[in-house]
Amino acid sequence: MADMIGSMVGQYRIVDELGEGGMGVVYKAVDTMIEREVAIKMLRPEIARQPNLLDRFRSEAITVAKLNHSGIATLYSFTQQGENFFMVMEYVPGKTLETIEHERGALSWQIAVPLAAKILEAIQPAHEMGIVHRDIKPANIMLTTWGTIKVMDFGISRMVAAPRMTTEGRLIGTIEYISPERIEGKPADPRSDIYSLGVVLFEMLCNRLPFQSPSEFELMKAHLRDPMPALREMGCDAPLAVEQVLRTAMAKAPGDRYQSCDAFAAALATASGNLTIAKKDVVDLVGAGAVKEMGTAGHQFTPGEMPNMAAPQTVSGFAPAANLPAAAPVSRLSGLAPWLKANWKIAAAVALVFLSVGIGVVAGLARRHAQVDDNFPPQPPVIQPQPVPAPPPVPVAVTPPAPPPVAATPTQPPQTSPPSEPPSNGAKQSPKPKETKHEKSLKALDE
Repeated sequence: MADMIGSMVGQYRIVDELGEGGMGVVYKAVDTMIEREVAIKMLRPEIARQPNLLDRFRSEAITVAKLNHSGIATLYSFTQQGENFFMVMEYVPGKTLETIEHERGALSWQIAVPLAAKILEAIQPAHEMGIVHRDIKPANIMLTTWGTIKVMDFGISRMVAAPRMTTEGRLIGTIEYISPERIEGKPADPRSDIYSLGVVLFEMLCNRLPFQSPSEFELMKAHLRDPMPALREMGCDAPLAVEQVLRTAMAKAPGDRYQSCDAFAAALATASGNLTIAKKDVVDLVGAGAVKEMGTAGHQFTPGEMPNMAAPQTVSGFAPAANLPAAAPVSRLSGLAPWLKANWKIAAAVALVFLSVGIGVVAGLARRHAQVDDNFPPQPPVIQPQPVPAPPPVPVAVTPPAPPPVAATPTQPPQTSPPSEPPSNGAKQSPKPKETKHEKSLKALDE
């Protein structure tokens, strides 16, 4: 469906084809609104025409969209355009584990075991939510260019089995990784994923599957009856403790396996001496080169695109990072620039619309602010108390200077006032006081 390149799906512009799987074709696209790269899976027409299958697919998409873990590729949207249905997912740059195995062969157990523990860590949250992947295999496990692991296509294989093409051209379904109970038609549960993860780890360690046959019927019989081959027989020098953990994970009866991804990961950590894998080791595995960067269920390469099979390497390790070119940088504007150049009028119109909306919002806020001011009368201004001035300093009393001495004047004899004249007869004299009897007695004695 190369004719989709350059077309628009809603706000997404398709810029490249990433791969093709059992559910449909996966494209790389750019969200023209926020300039984010995404992956878009277009469902096959035969799936879209089955209402029951489409409803189950939509319900599964709703559940998967609730997953929020750094090790799980995020589902953004499920949309319809015309008669076609699209899933918009997180775009993950890097390589699938399938591609790395084709390029490098077997991985050392010191790398494969902690890498499997990282995959288990990513799947555990989904199991806790009741979501079973049902299609765990190297094509659905991405190693990113920034050194992390992403599990792709959660729950999609519940609806449709996704076959894949090998280098020889043989069509082999995901029966290679399927658990015995699923072959018997029993419902899948988290222990089914644990069995599939055991097969994935076996393939990383030995560069081959535990059960191989050109017949799907013989493969199913092997999953049901045959024991897991010994790692030593496959040329793997992993410790016997690691092999025993692997046998438990691939037990035929679900009750004999590890009952959770956490339990499986804890057993691997104990058997390997708590080995871990650093981001640098993951980046070294990814290496460089033009790769199909989106892991899909049943990923297929176009003719002439299949990477060359690397010569089998010893189990002691893999090629050092110094021999690998640096990871190619990812430009987020690489897909947007050609579109802007070809559709500058549309871009300008969109910019004007956003500018108009912004101006309208600002004007509306201003009017609302003015209405609020009208509804509430202005408050009297708050009078701030003035500081009280300090009292003036009290003046200190100053003693006035003494007056100058007055010169002495000659003493004048005192003037005697003339004797007062007796009152004239005409003047009324005050009556004499009447003598008392005592006074009269004293006067008589004196005489």
